[in-house]
Amino acid sequence: MKLHDITPPEFICQNCSACPAVFETDNNSYVIIGKKLPPNLQAELKNRVADDEFVIEVPKGMIDKLK
Repeated sequence: MKLHDITPPEFICQNCSACPAVFETDNNSYVIIGKKLPPNLQAELKNRVADDEFVIEVPKGMIDKLK
């Protein structure tokens, strides 16, 4: 799978590598890097998240800028 960084410029971190990001793939999908939700919020989504999935949070503005 090839990744193409499409993170909006204002969300790209200049001083570290641990920032939210969005990548477009050649598999017709997106890969998103974000913060892991705390356990109490993950519990609210218990029946929606499969064993091979993770729940993350990214700034709303980052997704809005992709439109």
